[in-house]
Amino acid sequence: MFKDVEPANIYYLGHTMDQEKRLFSWGAEDTYEQLPQKFMDFFRHTQLDYDWYILIDDDTYVFTDRMESYLTNHHPHDSFALGQLLDHIHYSYWGKYLSGGAGTVISRMLYYQLCSYVRSNTNEAVACHWCADISLGTWIKRVGGQMFNESRFHADIYDPSKDNLDEALTFHHLKEWKDYEAMNKKIEPPTDS
Repeated sequence: MFKDVEPANIYYLGHTMDQEKRLFSWGAEDTYEQLPQKFMDFFRHTQLDYDWYILIDDDTYVFTDRMESYLTNHHPHDSFALGQLLDHIHYSYWGKYLSGGAGTVISRMLYYQLCSYVRSNTNEAVACHWCADISLGTWIKRVGGQMFNESRFHADIYDPSKDNLDEALTFHHLKEWKDYEAMNKKIEPPTDS
């Protein structure tokens, strides 16, 4: 899926630093519970200059050509994020947040605001939840950014009866190579018989 993306524009957040392989780590362990720390480290230690930042899980597929076209309708100088908005805990302190698995697009302005927020606070002040998605949503709200729902970001496993591959921007929960091949070919994954 990244065949048309310059490798220097891809940043894998992992458990070791190996910049030649585009793998970045500032000490967080490679566990689910450490994902908020990886995000904090990313915003604290990077100084990037892109219009858009797309955060995805390693089991998510992005239709990069469609995403690029889609983003031409938005302004990176506004403070906002796009993705699949989850509201199952809207009644709680945490409120709504974007599904990280489906992918979260962050504007240039919001990236700068998040970097500033994380850099000006201690880890203890920034750390707010064990779930990276909820943490990111909380930080976005703290810096005054907005979150917008886009239904073409898919957090659930691909379902050909309800999901339109011709319009999708992302798909999450791809577990096997055949699933990625199906997204690449924009066809239904083969069934195991």
